[in-house]
Amino acid sequence: KDRGDAQVGYKVLDRLVSWDADKDYPLGTIEEIIGKAGVHETEMRALALGQGFSSDYPPGVMAEAEALEKNGAKILAEETKNPRRKDFRKVPTCTIDPFDAKDFDDALSVRKLPDGNIEVGVHIADVSFFVKPGTELDKEAVSRATSVYLVDRTIPMLPEILSNDLCSLKPNEDRLAVSAVFTLDTDANIKDVWFGETVIHSDKRFTYENAQEVLDAGEGLMYKELSTLLELSKKIRASRAKRGAIEFDTAEVKIELDADGKPTAVHLKERKDTNLMIEDFMLLANETVAKHLSEL
Repeated sequence: KDRGDAQVGYKVLDRLVSWDADKDYPLGTIEEIIGKAGVHETEMRALALGQGFSSDYPPGVMAEAEALEKNGAKILAEETKNPRRKDFRKVPTCTIDPFDAKDFDDALSVRKLPDGNIEVGVHIADVSFFVKPGTELDKEAVSRATSVYLVDRTIPMLPEILSNDLCSLKPNEDRLAVSAVFTLDTDANIKDVWFGETVIHSDKRFTYENAQEVLDAGEGLMYKELSTLLELSKKIRASRAKRGAIEFDTAEVKIELDADGKPTAVHLKERKDTNLMIEDFMLLANETVAKHLSEL
């Protein structure tokens, strides 16, 4: 109906308007000229748009995101003083993620208690503090439902100021979280658990490989904390297996791309102890929270 600047050989995003019974072809409007067909960026964007995923946000969402760009750091700093939040900023804390992760949404804290038990905190970024019900950000997040991970990019559920900054548990920054904090004995039996809103301060952003190197070397930054977490996680996993848990351990692949975004190799991802360790504590938190909610 309206080609705009679209040329033959280009891909476009078209919205169907009508298809009258007496017409051979439907009518539509070109909403976006994506780019020349065959070019990597064009093809990747066309693939995402064709499935209903867009990296662009509506004006109302962008307006709220821009307000957070200006005021978010101040709002966060004020909330860290909220007495309702339990303060974990002085407890050794780290994140462990893939090397190419852009945002860090979970962290672990650990400390030994005077009675010999061990406190482990599983901390999840408190997105709900910034994304209030009924806001444009909230409506867009509901519409998107999830972030979308493609081979060479992520299409985030929330704008970058949230996904990569205010709601990312970056090292050496105070951040808001919701947490499940476990008191475990040396056999990883749960002696007590607390759920609530917290403020945390990650001391280190590890990759799975970094953390594994520290454990293998038997020394390095946060070795004591990592080794304690690893020992507990193995006992948690053994207990879960004894209860009949199914192990869905399937191989994952990593696609290597060149500078132009073209695939050059496919590698099998190696599941290290640190991968399993994070998985064990996330499962423990999920299971315990689900049990708690079912008893309310």
